[in-house]
Amino acid sequence: MKHLESLFERALDAVVGMDDQGMVIAWNAAAEEIFGWSRDEALGRSMGDLIVPLQHRENHAKGLEHYKKTGEGPVLEKRVTITALHRDGQELPIELSIFPMLDAEGSVSFYAFIRSLQLEQAVQREQEARAEEGKALLAVAEKLLDDTSLEDFTQFCLATVCRVTGMEAGHLQTVRGKGDGARLYPTNVWHLSDEKYAPVIDFTHRLKFRRGEGVPGRAWETGELQIVEDVAAAPVFVRRKIFTSVGLSCAVALPLWQGSQVYGVLEFFGTAKSHLEPQVLRMIQTIGSQIGVAIRRKEHSEYRETLRREMSHRVGNSLAVLSSIYRSCSRTAKTKDELDALYLSRITAVARASRLALDHASHDAPLRDLVDAAIDIFPDRAGITVDVPQMMVQSDSVMPLALVLNELATNTLKHRQGGKLNIHAQIDPAKDEVVLEWEETAGECPQQGATLPERSGFGTTLMQVMIEEQLAGRFEREITAVGFRMVAHIPRVRLAGDAECTPRGAGEELAGTP
Repeated sequence: MKHLESLFERALDAVVGMDDQGMVIAWNAAAEEIFGWSRDEALGRSMGDLIVPLQHRENHAKGLEHYKKTGEGPVLEKRVTITALHRDGQELPIELSIFPMLDAEGSVSFYAFIRSLQLEQAVQREQEARAEEGKALLAVAEKLLDDTSLEDFTQFCLATVCRVTGMEAGHLQTVRGKGDGARLYPTNVWHLSDEKYAPVIDFTHRLKFRRGEGVPGRAWETGELQIVEDVAAAPVFVRRKIFTSVGLSCAVALPLWQGSQVYGVLEFFGTAKSHLEPQVLRMIQTIGSQIGVAIRRKEHSEYRETLRREMSHRVGNSLAVLSSIYRSCSRTAKTKDELDALYLSRITAVARASRLALDHASHDAPLRDLVDAAIDIFPDRAGITVDVPQMMVQSDSVMPLALVLNELATNTLKHRQGGKLNIHAQIDPAKDEVVLEWEETAGECPQQGATLPERSGFGTTLMQVMIEEQLAGRFEREITAVGFRMVAHIPRVRLAGDAECTPRGAGEELAGTP
């Protein structure tokens, strides 16, 4: 028997023995390493209490009694994969084979050869994770080639990351503004695995994060992946109440880079079932960083396409605009020479207005200058009222705003027959936004039941892209039988980069607020 004990002790797999009462009678060095109990601690203890998980103990005891009565056991002399209990209470996967042995006196004992499957399963999980990463990146690359909108593409990317990592929700935040006025703005791009998480969208849309503020702000400031395993216990997670109320308990924020600058942050949220294991975090970082590059490329591509279509749209409008200018000038001019002078001056104004956005694209421009350049296309300013604050528009917002104003002015020139045009802008301190109102009133009331021509198509698309995507704002437009009205709400920090824009008094909207 001594030579068997020596052989067991040298075995690479765990060898454990149990008598017919279920007590440990053998325990080699490999068993000590796998289960965490020393030989002296294990000998004489109940095998069921020592390494059998709670959910298997009843079957373990029944199996022992059944063998003692019948001499049969369904798992004996077979290779079985099951879980066992470590000293620290964690379950671990094992493969075991159990053999009964009779001694000279007829008493039975049982010996099991046990191999831990932890490393093997970890390697398998790593291989599966790598394969999922590859599939996800390939799917993103293929989607990038599809003719899909930036919003649809980004939602696809968020859904892909959530699917392969087990997260439940994803969101894109983008940096707007410059210098001290720069903020992280929420977008309308979300992925939710279940509609029960929808309340977090409305609450998040109320927030704008500074550098270092909240989890997204920290990702922006440090340029590194930020991890919150328990949002309820993390003061830095300023949205913790609403997120925990719907069952989202962990969060990850990944910065998106363009060159040396962070231009956005991808957020992912999970439940108690979401395990932020190293391979999951690595997968988020690997896939997320590649997605960030793809989103930026798609964004640039879509923006270039919008500008191309805007140019085509403007060229297509040129004849209508020039015709409207000519008709307006002909009603005002008294002589041919006066008509020539008025018409040529208006054409020059059109060219100047079109050129202003490009001229100011590299530096700031006064808001009043952008408005004046847009309405310079009108042969006269009779009936036009302009009331805007003295404020500078930062350079990266000049072109989007100029294109919006020029689009409005062009449509007004085509559709307005006399009447009045009121252009009004003011700063709303409560919401820290600039409210721009463009209102046209017809010169003569149309006949009963008549309406102005419907204005839709690319012009509306252009305004959506410029106001909602480029300026992070929103707008409403109303066309009636007697006029046209458009109101745009644009974050002040997006137009004037040095403005304070984070809303106050909104509960948990500031970092550190309980």
